[in-house]
Amino acid sequence: MRKLLGVLLTAGLVLSVPAGPAFAVDDERSADTTPTVTLLDESLETLVPGPDTPVEPGPGGENTDPDLGVTDPGEVGPIPAPEQLPSVTGVAQVEQTLRGTPGLWLAPDLDFALQWQVDGSDVPGATGDTFPLLRDYAGKSVRLTVTASRAGSDPLTVASEAVLVKPGTLRAGALKLSGTATVGQKLSVSAQASVPSGAALSYQWKRAGAAIAGATAASYTLVAADLGKQITVTVTSQLVGFTPASASVGVGKAVAAGTLTTATPKISGAAVVGTTLKSSVGSWKPGGVALKYQWKRGGAAIPKATGSSYKLTSADAGKKITLSVTGTLAGYGTRTVTSAATGTVLRTLTAAPTPKISGTSKVGAKLTASSGAWKPGPVSLSYQWLRNGKAISGATKASYTLTKSDGGAKVSVRITGKKSGYVTVAKTSGTRSIPKVLSSPKPTISGSAVVGSKLTVKRGTWTKGTKLSTQWLRNGAAIRGATGSSYTVGSGDIGKRISVRVTGSQSGYSTAAQVSNATGAVKTPSRYNPGYSGTCPAWAPIKGNHGRSDWIYHVAGSTYYSRTVPEECFSTVAAARAAGYRAPLR
Repeated sequence: MRKLLGVLLTAGLVLSVPAGPAFAVDDERSADTTPTVTLLDESLETLVPGPDTPVEPGPGGENTDPDLGVTDPGEVGPIPAPEQLPSVTGVAQVEQTLRGTPGLWLAPDLDFALQWQVDGSDVPGATGDTFPLLRDYAGKSVRLTVTASRAGSDPLTVASEAVLVKPGTLRAGALKLSGTATVGQKLSVSAQASVPSGAALSYQWKRAGAAIAGATAASYTLVAADLGKQITVTVTSQLVGFTPASASVGVGKAVAAGTLTTATPKISGAAVVGTTLKSSVGSWKPGGVALKYQWKRGGAAIPKATGSSYKLTSADAGKKITLSVTGTLAGYGTRTVTSAATGTVLRTLTAAPTPKISGTSKVGAKLTASSGAWKPGPVSLSYQWLRNGKAISGATKASYTLTKSDGGAKVSVRITGKKSGYVTVAKTSGTRSIPKVLSSPKPTISGSAVVGSKLTVKRGTWTKGTKLSTQWLRNGAAIRGATGSSYTVGSGDIGKRISVRVTGSQSGYSTAAQVSNATGAVKTPSRYNPGYSGTCPAWAPIKGNHGRSDWIYHVAGSTYYSRTVPEECFSTVAAARAAGYRAPLR
């Protein structure tokens, strides 16, 4: 093929070869690619000799046609330069394809090798007569080099003129702007894909046509400086090998003032003359809002009451108080919000004394509350007794009788004073510590109420840890020295009733005392053993003596009464006789 091309060019013909695949070598083209020959002269015969046309020998004996420059094969010389250098045709722009021709060579039997170069360097594989311009070739020079060769001659390489590859044409995608043109709101821009796709996007927001410093993102939040201005955004698409493309879009109207947001302010503090009210204004947005306060009495502004707190005066009594807070910020509309009103402002009582408690701090005892003088009168008072700080159900009178439930607790009283137009006041007394109640069973007595008999007390089971003491009683009066667990009935008890009192004590508890039931009246026995005393008591004056088994009793005044040492004593003669004794003979 390369040889044919050389012959055709030698014959004065221009060979046009259809474009093949990028970087394809001519010899490898498909069989149906047929070259087209265009004559440069109307008479082919005058340019290309026929087989019978004689050729005159040259000066050296070689057969040379002076017009064709064909050298006798017997002597091979250097390859002459082409009559026309290689050329490059087509649009030198990214994503276009250039076509190259090897030029006009008059020497016969030449083979040609094509090589495309970018900025003077060979492009690997680019050896066809077409060359597609890639994106990274933008701004670089492209040329075609042609190397002619034949047997016996040194190859000759020539190059076309270089062409400068221009960037491709990039078409930016359509823009869409969303958001509200109000200070404080965010505007956002989105772009459809560029053609070709893959372009990187950069943004510049503008205020009245002037770039806004730092506003280079896909979104922009409107600021005070934008108020009343037209806002646009320019989106620039950039893709390697292409000229950047820009498009702009605007909101279509001037930016309006923003709206401040906040919560309704709240007032804390009691609506009582002399009390300081405080405000809670909540969070204003955006930040940086300047606030002004105005306290109002019955809806009318209170002169000089422009702080975040306000101390109620007597002028406020009977009125309701509100607070208005006004916020201002450049670029935003001024906004005023007003709190809910307080309750009607009340006066304070001039005297509300702390109550006092009188009475015994013991379960079962009555406590009484003293309210003192409340002023200005009249003041309505109510009472509530408290056990460990909590209200005792039903204990709402000036006095209170302590119950077992109060044992171990602290008892106090709260007096509440009410008067129209005045703040209700509650005062609580000091506490009274009420001891616990011991478990104290009633003691019992065992034994006979007879002179000489022993009585014993059963104290029962008291609260664990209780210290007990005992006292025997005669007709309710303490018997001196009778503090043991038992008591021997004596002659002094005759006709009396005996009982016993058990007293218990323990820390944290009220001392408790329990008295047993009394015995019947103490009686004397009919028979009594005097023991070694040798004396009969007055209540048993009859002496009984066994003697020599005489078993004689003696009564007072008898002959041997005073000399008789009794072995038994009897209260009556009948008792002695019943015991087997007889009267003396004299």
